[in-house]
Amino acid sequence: MYSNKSLQRRRRQQVTESLSEEKFSNSLIRLNGQSLLDTTGNNTTTRNNSSDVVIVIMEGRGSSEGQIGIAMHDVRHPEINLCEFVDSREYATLKTMINVHEAYDIVIQNGNEERGATKLLGEALMTAFPDASLQSIHAKYFKPERGQSQLESLMNAEVSTVSEGCFRRSLALGALAVLLKYIHETRCVFFRVKSLRIKEMGVNDTCMIDFVSWESLEIIDKDDASKARKCQMKQKRTLMSVLNHTVTANGYRLLRSNVLQPSTDISTIEARQESVEELIAKPQLKEKLRRTLLRAHELDRVIAMCIQTSSSWTVRESEAKINQIIKLIQTLKVIQGIRELLDSARVKSDLLNEKTEFLKDPRFDQIMNILLEKVDDSLCDGRKNSLHLQNTKCYAIKHYVAVQLDLARQTYEELIKNVEEIGAREIAEHFHNNASVRMSFSQARGFHYTFVTREAETVTIPRHFLEVFRNRTTVTFNSRQVIACNDRLEQVVAEIFLASDVIVCDMIDQMQPMIPVLYYAMDALSTIDFLCGLATYSDSRDTCRPSFGKSFSVSQGRHPILDWADSERTVTNDTCLTRDRRFGIITGPNMAGKSTYLKQAALISIMAQIGCFIPANYATLPVFTRIFSRMGHNDELVRNKSAFASEMSDAASIVQYADENSLVVLDELARSTSTEEGIAITYAICEKVLELKSYTFLATHFLDIAALATFSNAIDKYQNFRLPIDLILQISAIIFCRKPKRIP
Repeated sequence: MYSNKSLQRRRRQQVTESLSEEKFSNSLIRLNGQSLLDTTGNNTTTRNNSSDVVIVIMEGRGSSEGQIGIAMHDVRHPEINLCEFVDSREYATLKTMINVHEAYDIVIQNGNEERGATKLLGEALMTAFPDASLQSIHAKYFKPERGQSQLESLMNAEVSTVSEGCFRRSLALGALAVLLKYIHETRCVFFRVKSLRIKEMGVNDTCMIDFVSWESLEIIDKDDASKARKCQMKQKRTLMSVLNHTVTANGYRLLRSNVLQPSTDISTIEARQESVEELIAKPQLKEKLRRTLLRAHELDRVIAMCIQTSSSWTVRESEAKINQIIKLIQTLKVIQGIRELLDSARVKSDLLNEKTEFLKDPRFDQIMNILLEKVDDSLCDGRKNSLHLQNTKCYAIKHYVAVQLDLARQTYEELIKNVEEIGAREIAEHFHNNASVRMSFSQARGFHYTFVTREAETVTIPRHFLEVFRNRTTVTFNSRQVIACNDRLEQVVAEIFLASDVIVCDMIDQMQPMIPVLYYAMDALSTIDFLCGLATYSDSRDTCRPSFGKSFSVSQGRHPILDWADSERTVTNDTCLTRDRRFGIITGPNMAGKSTYLKQAALISIMAQIGCFIPANYATLPVFTRIFSRMGHNDELVRNKSAFASEMSDAASIVQYADENSLVVLDELARSTSTEEGIAITYAICEKVLELKSYTFLATHFLDIAALATFSNAIDKYQNFRLPIDLILQISAIIFCRKPKRIP
């Protein structure tokens, strides 16, 4: 029994905590002084341009200074990622992770942009991501103990990859507590108990590539990431666009993450290579898998529907649930088809066999039985006209399952019949049964009339009709009777969706214990699509399977992007660096291909470490844990850096963090200063990189740098780069404005 004082104290504590929770959204502000949320009403209106990926960052202080804890969630996908690592003062690893996951809705501790050394984080993020939504929240909300309790409550142990050590990572747990509260306050999203997949990300099992190098090495167009999949497929100007032969959104996402952060686990890489090699040897299996995957839907949306709950009950949410249930049935049929394809092909790849075993889980059949007991999928025939799609959702639940639903559908059928009769009567009365006038349906306008004519601007519509809109070859209009029927139809459709939602929620509750198998299916489908995409590229080019060792040896290698654009005119190059001769100096005139050669070496390494075959006759490559590049000489006005300052900043990062497992690519270093100073600076940087024992390629016009070879046996010189005679003639014609003559 509690005493009166203790009860009063507990009540005051509960009131204080509730007030603290209410102040969360009000204290969450953007660093530019604007509020993230609309402070009027219920504080749930988010910015229209907010990112779907939210990342919360907690920086260590005191004895934990230098450590970073993050919690990240994409509201479109049913998982949360946790990570805790040690980062530099430039936050290079943190910036790379934000860019890889496109997490541009960022929350940090309040004060990180104001006090002492912690000011660096806020400034670094604002400089690196000027268009991101950067908010701060008071440090009192970063509660590791609350994050740990929520982790234990929400995590599904079967599909989560969380080690015991994660429960002792206070920074990541504190970030998790704020992340879940942030999602609740801004998105009104709640998660069911024991339903969420929580993954512990590692930074040691992937190759870290500085996000500045993404554009300089032509890996991906980071300035237009949202349009990357659509535009790059046409332009083929980046490595990502060349390799992208995936047919599903999850497969594309897996490819992108691997291209930006290649694996360093040799067993994982070799397992992918075996799968790609087998798919190349069985082209019919590969094409059948790709055609089957085209019919699959995104399971992450289905899982999100099953694990998330909302305090509101709207017609739109009910319609979305029905739509996802229909897509789940179609995807389960795709899973069955892929399982049969892989079984009949008798694949030998361990990775493909592992994914096949996941797809054989008996819980798939149990979910299908639950769905087909109450869902009628006979209308899912691929037609995409608006009325058919609405009918598919209205008749998704079988007849005689719910009396209220059957009555609403009976009213719906009568209204549809009534609209058709009204339309036939009005067309006959006002247009004398003109075949060019017909009744149409759209989601935005409902039922309306469409008049197809080449004289859309001059044709006369009787005054009886309203809402006349003229297009190039059509005129759309409506009548009062049809508008009244549309209003009644909208009400009836809402009743159907709400009545169907009750049955859908009941099915979701029955499927709840079997949700983990959908995570396995999502991973299996995305991996198969990823492997088929790599096999499609590897089979379409003249490629080879690279091996891994201590040397960097490539025979007849080609630049992946140029090889895709024009394989007949692509120049082949040999590369050979060893542990003893690990520094290559490349000299030659302008436009001789030095920069292309450097990019080729880096891109081939990335392709090899994601498990793809590379454009070469033979290759043996090291497994790199970091890839550094310094290319280009432009000013960075946003960062208030000149070209020389930018060069030296990147060079300082390379000198500080490169090691013997790193690949360093340097192009025209120190060209933004005088010749004497440039030679001295380049010479000093080369000496330091030689001490780090990194695999290095340096392209330079400073011929004096080649003198380093006399002092170190680790340097190999490439001085045979020459311009083709045709290119020399074209350049001279441009300079002297005359027609080039062919030299016999």
